[in-house]
Amino acid sequence: MKPIIAAALLLSVVVWARDKKLPSGDASNELVDAAGAVLDEDQLQQTFGTDFGKIFTVVEMTLTPRGDKPLDVHLDDFLLRSGSGEHSGPLAAAQIAGQGTLVVHQNGNQTGRTKGGWNMGGIMMGGSGGSMEPPPESKTEIKNSDRRDPILDVLKRKILAEKSISAPVTGLLFFPLEKEKPKNLELIYTTPAGKLRMKFK
Repeated sequence: MKPIIAAALLLSVVVWARDKKLPSGDASNELVDAAGAVLDEDQLQQTFGTDFGKIFTVVEMTLTPRGDKPLDVHLDDFLLRSGSGEHSGPLAAAQIAGQGTLVVHQNGNQTGRTKGGWNMGGIMMGGSGGSMEPPPESKTEIKNSDRRDPILDVLKRKILAEKSISAPVTGLLFFPLEKEKPKNLELIYTTPAGKLRMKFK
């Protein structure tokens, strides 16, 4: 691991857990150094007051541009694959919490937020860029509420921001994949210089 990546990752990891070693990985090319760490439910609970029903795999990502050109960061550039064959891009803050809640009904099952957490309704999540497309037989509806979800503001601050960067930045990526052993995960980051592939250990 290159010193600049190690320093940035260590700084962010200390914020989450002082003595806990997080599964981490890194990759780089001529444009960017990337380092990631997989967070656990305790760290999510500490930050957001919920573990989101354990339906997300959350990666803390640090990006360090190389050279003189700024780097454009987009959530659509990231894809997480699991050992079971599932894959997904990360979700934006408003897709995780907010006034509009996505609810998918299929064969009596329901996907969406519940009082005690989150329920996936047995539907496999896939695709990229945070898209959630229900099967043809399912019915989708948006349930609106006048109450603002307090978690939304925290998510907006913590999720990796989509912007042009010229200095190291750190943020979270929320993938709608149920928790799996980090060693079975592969993060793919598509950059203008090619794809970076990251394993966690």
